Amino acid sequence: MRELIRRRLHQQEQGATLVIVALCLIALVGMVVLVVDVGGLLLNRREMVNASDAAALSAAKSCVLPTSKDTYPDGLIGAEQAADALAGDNSNGANVTNPNNIIRTSGCDTAASGYVTVEYGANQQLFFAGIFGRGQGHVTTDATAVWGPPGSANPLPIVLYQNSFNNCKLNEKIDPTKTCYVWEDNNNVAGSQSAFGLLDLRRDNPSKYGWDSNAGAGCSAPGNSSKDGPQAWIHNYPSTDIGDLPVNYPAATYVCRIAGFQQSTWSELDRLKDDDDSVDHNDAEDIVYFPINRCEETVPNANVGGQLRPNSVLEAACPETPGQYDIIGFAAMKIEEIYRKGDAGVSGASGACPNNATLGTAGPGLYGQGGWNLDSIAIAKCGAPSAPPTITGLSITSGNGRRMITYNQCTPTTTTATCDYVWDVSTHTLSWFKASTRPGADTYNVHFSWTMPGVCGIPPSNSASGHCLVLLPVEVQLGGSNPGAGSPDSNLRATKLCEPAIAGSCGAVPVPNP
Repeated sequence: MRELIRRRLHQQEQGATLVIVALCLIALVGMVVLVVDVGGLLLNRREMVNASDAAALSAAKSCVLPTSKDTYPDGLIGAEQAADALAGDNSNGANVTNPNNIIRTSGCDTAASGYVTVEYGANQQLFFAGIFGRGQGHVTTDATAVWGPPGSANPLPIVLYQNSFNNCKLNEKIDPTKTCYVWEDNNNVAGSQSAFGLLDLRRDNPSKYGWDSNAGAGCSAPGNSSKDGPQAWIHNYPSTDIGDLPVNYPAATYVCRIAGFQQSTWSELDRLKDDDDSVDHNDAEDIVYFPINRCEETVPNANVGGQLRPNSVLEAACPETPGQYDIIGFAAMKIEEIYRKGDAGVSGASGACPNNATLGTAGPGLYGQGGWNLDSIAIAKCGAPSAPPTITGLSITSGNGRRMITYNQCTPTTTTATCDYVWDVSTHTLSWFKASTRPGADTYNVHFSWTMPGVCGIPPSNSASGHCLVLLPVEVQLGGSNPGAGSPDSNLRATKLCEPAIAGSCGAVPVPNP
């Protein structure tokens, strides 16, 4: 009897073990699901958060610009495309084919303050959750970015002209992978001056000088002590004595121009070049901020702003030399190199084909067939080291003395009985328009000038002491038209992420909290 009871108890314990093992397996599968599938979902969500954040900022930067200027280096145009491009760059799984990833926006391409909200989703394959009937998960994230007028910055005392930035296109989307250049020179605006774009950053007496000075201030120059003066401000950059300086855009921010200190100032500026260190190439200490001058094509209305004439409240249309600049924003840049006009490779090369550069009849074709390639002529006969990008002053003659014939160039869109040859500016080739103007055995004198720009294009011809800054744009903020109310915290990029559910996060931009 006792043996029978013992056997039955043993069988019951075996059944209990099976139950325990089954429960442990369920728990183990649950933990695997948590670790593998839920962990994968969390990682995917983190990636999608980055994708949505980047997409919102990219869309906001697109919205800051008018449509005509909203062009990417790769040809993408518009906020939706800008958002999708950055979302895809940050997450391979983000669904960028949805044409409506921007779910809310206000003021895009039309106002200088507004917001944009994006939402992106991504599928996630679940490996173990399929046991419970869930073979695929989905992650959705959203982000909101706002834009507004520029804020403040601790800038260099060197101005950049809005309309004379050479190949740095401040009014368009910048390419952060390409450098550009700007000339600072004592004749970079009309009228003699020796300012080299130097600004007075002092703020203690706006009635007489400095940043945000009164219109028509006398602009008495600073000394060059350990605290005041452009040399000291650059030497101590970013100077705690200067601190962040505001702009009043769209109202004017008048800043006095100062003369002198040119050599010492530019010597100090060499210290701020990008050190290109291998550990942290994008280190923040290499980024410097340049104030940008409002430089209108015509004299703006008094209530709009614009640079002023010396000791006057009269506005000065660029390129007239101002007494006070009107600063409208900042450009965050890295200084890659600083050249003087006489440095090797800066000035490039130039030359001309003289009158005795005669050519035989083998080159031109008849009625647009074939033609002379002036690049080849410039290299073979006129001293050009390679094909010149710029050819000007083209003329063609034949014969000499009383028998001299001057041939007429056709206009780009019109060929008439009075013109003789067509000049293709893009390919540097010319061909005859009329066979009758090409007497078979004659030779032709082809005259033109060629120019090979240096690393800084073509230096100013009327100054021997210009300086060229080779810059890598980081971010640019220019004041736009009709800016409206915006967050002063939007800073130099005029864009920032915000969370509508958190009071004050979006500043003065009225973002709804759905």
